Amino acid sequence: MAQTSLQGLRALGAVPADVAAGWVYLREQPCWSVRHELAAAWNEPDAERLPLTFLIQPPAAGHRFCEMQLHASRPHSGRCSVVWKGSLPGPLCTTVLRAGARHLRVLSLTPRLSTGGNSALADLAYDMFASASHALTDRGLNFSDVVRTWIHLRDIDRDYEAFNQGRRRFFEAAGLVRFPASTGIQAALAGSGYPLAMDLYAVGGGGKATIDAMNPASMGEARDYGSFFARGSLLRDSEHNLVFVSGTASIDRQGRIVAPGDAKGQLRCMLANAAGVLGQAGLGLADAVSVTAYLKQASLLSEFRGAAQAAGLPASVPTAILVADICRPEWLCEIELVAGRTQD
Repeated sequence: MAQTSLQGLRALGAVPADVAAGWVYLREQPCWSVRHELAAAWNEPDAERLPLTFLIQPPAAGHRFCEMQLHASRPHSGRCSVVWKGSLPGPLCTTVLRAGARHLRVLSLTPRLSTGGNSALADLAYDMFASASHALTDRGLNFSDVVRTWIHLRDIDRDYEAFNQGRRRFFEAAGLVRFPASTGIQAALAGSGYPLAMDLYAVGGGGKATIDAMNPASMGEARDYGSFFARGSLLRDSEHNLVFVSGTASIDRQGRIVAPGDAKGQLRCMLANAAGVLGQAGLGLADAVSVTAYLKQASLLSEFRGAAQAAGLPASVPTAILVADICRPEWLCEIELVAGRTQD
């Protein structure tokens, strides 16, 4: 995996130092340090500063122990800086300056509260968001600058409702008007005893970048059934229009599950819903640049690929396909993606 990732980066004119964020998906907790092995292969001297989140979240391809997804930024024309990992204490962060705006990633963030004692999941969730807010403030941003979050829950069936309670409390206390895009999915932060963790992406601090919540299109607003996130975020600057589609499943405008028990029906609806969000920005699945798909069972892998092709998602788009429980037990699949075009 380390060598393949190096080859992929080099093919795009990038090197490991250009990686702004990445995720390593593991079938199980290894007895050795994947982080240190990667650092050695990439010739990176400080393994702890690699901007990677390591998750126990099995690849859907049964023969794979691990899979990696990377977001990299190449400096060009003086309008985009190198990836700066910083020296402030706290969670692992990277910053890229582009077109006058600061693009910040916060990775592998966990609550500050102890998991022992009487710390309820909702309190842990609130504290995790508060910790994220402090990290943003320390770097000159705030939570209103957040484009997207990724929420990893070790036991999503048990904890998703309590997590939503904690997130709602934090957003209300912060007076947040625009909610970020988000995915909440089953995964465990490797080597961590916490039942939840978070990554986020924020943009602010100047320039002409703007962030808008996307219209839910064929879906209702998530807040209508107690989940406080936007169906997608539209990030616009002087160079690009990028849409970050939240974790999207087979749901209708009333928040009801579409095609329960029918994998093909759910896959069609899921992809149509994602396309509907993209359509609000004049984009389609053909404009996708990065995809992550979550399947309840690995046996759905070929059906997902067939449905994605039929829906117009290019096979060439980098896609991580993982096995995970989703926030409602009846859902069999979920997708998140990034799509965009260069400004004319």
